[in-house]
Amino acid sequence: MHLRLWLSGAIGLLAALAVPTAAAYASVGVGVQAGPVSLAGVAHPGGTYALPPLYVVNTGTQPESVAIRIERISRGTGHTIPPSWIHVSALPGELSHGQSARVPLELVVPAHAPTGQYFSDVVVKGSASLSADGANFGVAAATDLEFRVAAGGVVRPWFSVPGWVLAAMAGVVVPAAAGVLASRSGIRIRIEREPATGGTTGGGSAA
Repeated sequence: MHLRLWLSGAIGLLAALAVPTAAAYASVGVGVQAGPVSLAGVAHPGGTYALPPLYVVNTGTQPESVAIRIERISRGTGHTIPPSWIHVSALPGELSHGQSARVPLELVVPAHAPTGQYFSDVVVKGSASLSADGANFGVAAATDLEFRVAAGGVVRPWFSVPGWVLAAMAGVVVPAAAGVLASRSGIRIRIEREPATGGTTGGGSAA
């Protein structure tokens, strides 16, 4: 996990920061997993892959909402990962003290992507901040993001039909198949309509 700190109103990349206030001691902080976010196996140009979820935790005493960005802030081997390749499916809501969450990440590799090793950082920025001696302090934390893109096409099913087409086909094929099975089994279905009966007059009857 890579930590950075900027003073005088900038964002600090650290797991937790305690700043004394006039009334009491409070802290703001966010943390991420120590290990890198790595894709199992290799990616291929034109493919979409689910990355391992990112673990985040509120290490301060103040409630935090987090934002995530992809930025290369540390040394690593390979091409820098374009931020547009990484999609964040859903961010957690406000995290209370000690509360953690796992954020799903998705990798979308363009069809023209060069092959090779890729590296960047996943930066998690907290929303809370504290002021001390005229300076504003915010927090963020980061961990490595890495994967490899190899030559080759994405394996796709040879037969792909939209779901609505399958539903329409089922509405036609299933009744037809049931009719064929019934005719071959010798079963005959006879539908009769029973006339309504009414009251009788003059000794007559209604048929």
